[in-house]
Amino acid sequence: MTSKTGNLLALGTLGMWGFSPAFDLQEDVSPPADANQALPDAAEPLRVLVLSPGDIRHVLTTIARSRRWKKRPLHIYLYEKAPESLARSLLLLQIVHDWEIPLRQRCNTFLEVFGNALVQERTCDYIQDKANQLVELVCNERGRLADLVDLTHLKMKDRDALVDVFQSWHVHVPFNIERLRDQRLRHFYENRYDYRNNLLDWDYTMAIKKIQDASVIHIRQFRTWRNSGVAFEFGDQEYTAPNRTMSSYAQATKRGHGSVLCRGYWLDIVLGPYISYGTACHRSNKFADGLFEIHNKGSGCEQNRHNTTEVAVFNVLSILHEIETGQVYTMKKAHDVYSGIGELEDGKRDRPHTIDDGRDTDNNNATPRFEELEEVHDDHDEEQVDARKRAQRIVESFDGVILLSGAADDLAKKTRYQHKFDHVHLSVHATNLMTDAEHRLTDLLADEACVSVESSVFLLPLKEGQRVTYMQKLVELADVLGLTPKQKKVFGPSDVYKQENAVLKFDYVRKTTD
Repeated sequence: MTSKTGNLLALGTLGMWGFSPAFDLQEDVSPPADANQALPDAAEPLRVLVLSPGDIRHVLTTIARSRRWKKRPLHIYLYEKAPESLARSLLLLQIVHDWEIPLRQRCNTFLEVFGNALVQERTCDYIQDKANQLVELVCNERGRLADLVDLTHLKMKDRDALVDVFQSWHVHVPFNIERLRDQRLRHFYENRYDYRNNLLDWDYTMAIKKIQDASVIHIRQFRTWRNSGVAFEFGDQEYTAPNRTMSSYAQATKRGHGSVLCRGYWLDIVLGPYISYGTACHRSNKFADGLFEIHNKGSGCEQNRHNTTEVAVFNVLSILHEIETGQVYTMKKAHDVYSGIGELEDGKRDRPHTIDDGRDTDNNNATPRFEELEEVHDDHDEEQVDARKRAQRIVESFDGVILLSGAADDLAKKTRYQHKFDHVHLSVHATNLMTDAEHRLTDLLADEACVSVESSVFLLPLKEGQRVTYMQKLVELADVLGLTPKQKKVFGPSDVYKQENAVLKFDYVRKTTD
């Protein structure tokens, strides 16, 4: 029987995906956009701090939807303790900005790198190519992300650690992810390993399926991921190469040597990468609602018409589309998540395994951060100009992503971060900051701020009662810090199955001393 500690360790010692759906970090701190979106003179930036999210979902969603809010500079501070997590965030951001790749292929590649332990051979080569570009970014601050990412808050040892991670993604670096993952599974299941399909069926039926809209994760997808690590599959692609971005180091004890760093697969092996993008979405129209359509409802043999991969594709396409065009992505046909990009990609030549490059027709009035594009008269350069225009719009939607690393406890000790942030988000991996006896978390907050905390809704290793206790404890810790809950203060068993409770939100107002 797996111990309680073993169950929790199955969630991973390192986070590379989150345990709550992506959401817009501006939605509780910014007024909606109006007709006059001119930037006020000397407008104070909106500063958001995201602590150990495991991935870049909240950052991308916030950036994509930034035009929905009253215009002001947006500074997003992204903190990850582990260089591997920070490096992966940069890689995923690089994929988002690889505007030479059509939307559909970019979306599929993003999800493949994000969630699959095994990837295509060509994706493996693609990761190496992007790793080389990211080394150039970190060492010389050159490249596509140079004007979008601020590295000045990282120490040189943090930059060196990032370079080491990028170089470990090269195809010649051995990483037997199938063997390493199987070792984790055997340690988790112990003598029940041969019956693992029965055990994961139980986890699915008694935990995941009970959570609101989470039944969109099909049992076959969940079983495939649990056993092989492949979460998102597209068409007839073969996933045989190791996803080296999932390699990381963990503290271990070696006989005769004491404490050592051990390279391996130290990620979550029980829940999966589906929660970040695959269980909820912005219901932009009735076709988006249809992604959660259930057949035979109430009959005891309910079945979702769509699955979590389709929801994840819709979410990532929505992010890419809104960053590039400034307009909300909407499906044009029922049950076809790609139908909203038809107008962008019609009329281009076919490419293998993709639909073709897009043409952005949005005429955004925001002031460009870069010089205007040159006029190109040659017909054969039309497609390149189109790509550059879309790339310029991507840049316009960013005001800065500042990377942070080191010890989280030290952030509040630094004067440059005190009383600074309008919104602080804490993932499951960062909630220990709420237990600090000196209440340093509130030192990071502006005089009026919002705090969001990832809760236990999707922490499957915990039993129902334990998840209720976890959520109640978060409210108690928040009360000690002077935070006021936006949601209810008391939770019951039914609350752990509502996705709206996956992130608990609090308001903070600093008390003035006379």
